[in-house]
Amino acid sequence: MMEYYDKLNLAIKNTLEDERLKYHLQYLDEVVKLASIIIENTKDLVVDDYSTNVPLDNSIDIVTNFFSKINGEYASRFLKLLKEKDIYDGKACNIVNFNKIDSPRIDRSEVRDDGSLHIDYSETLADAFNISHEFTHKFSKQKYKDSTIKQFLCESTTLTIEFLLEDYLLESSGYDKDEIKIRKTNRLKETYDDATAVIFEHTLLKLYKENNGMLNEEILLNYLNSLPKDSKLYELFFHNSKRYLDDIVSKGHLQFSYRQRYVIGVVLASYFHDSITKDESYKNRLFYLIEILGHTDMTSLDDLKALEKLEIPVIEDGNFKVNPNNIEKLSDCYKKEVNDVLEVQKENNHIK
Repeated sequence: MMEYYDKLNLAIKNTLEDERLKYHLQYLDEVVKLASIIIENTKDLVVDDYSTNVPLDNSIDIVTNFFSKINGEYASRFLKLLKEKDIYDGKACNIVNFNKIDSPRIDRSEVRDDGSLHIDYSETLADAFNISHEFTHKFSKQKYKDSTIKQFLCESTTLTIEFLLEDYLLESSGYDKDEIKIRKTNRLKETYDDATAVIFEHTLLKLYKENNGMLNEEILLNYLNSLPKDSKLYELFFHNSKRYLDDIVSKGHLQFSYRQRYVIGVVLASYFHDSITKDESYKNRLFYLIEILGHTDMTSLDDLKALEKLEIPVIEDGNFKVNPNNIEKLSDCYKKEVNDVLEVQKENNHIK
């Protein structure tokens, strides 16, 4: 039976040898810059629960009207997908399947590998966000097809759609502002944990290489104790490292390739949201990105050139790269989103 740290070292080795993660490993230093933006600029946020009942049909109407407002073609595609069937295992099945759950906290909505949409719903306002999020993925996803660039940027588009849906609800619905803001608050809180995990695993890889692939408890404790006790990094690693290590050991692989898509997603969504707020025509770049994610691959120079035309502040010279000027720009945009939800929490005395 393998010992704990033998399993950890094997999990790291498996990650480094996984050809599918070539670009994830190559650009991890850049992703850590985005994770640091989140760590440095996210204050304590309180995860909230929804209290208002919203029937599923109402959420579908909300999404239909929202898509109609931002892009009429998306509304048509949305309504068409709701009615479509496809053949799976020789049987005609719905493209979209709705599953009732007790709480948004156990949501597992996704676009599955066969191209079908699985939507968990809880009859709360969370459903409208879930539906718009997953259908945006569907607009970008061809059946049985994925790409490396999609794994980097796929959440950027869907989270921008969530931020825009929040704007739409604040402007056009009678729902309570606090309820509308819950999705963003919870999203930022969850992504803070993803950012911490990405930085932790980046550090783990560095220590693994420095110690010739032989990590053990002593090495990790020595590193932790070398950090200033009043530093943010010490606090985060002290409280979370055991949980992250257990996750890696149980899954046999580092988890940053999955977690980083939300780190990239939230930071870029903040940038897109800010750009669209300042100039509504910027939405066309978002729509172009949603479409191009349906067929691009990071290995194609043409695809990277196409993304560069969008002036996305993490694509530069045919690479995933975050320069100092863009770090400042992205930080400012992200702080706006954090401050937006902090205002509501302060009003409700969640934060003193």
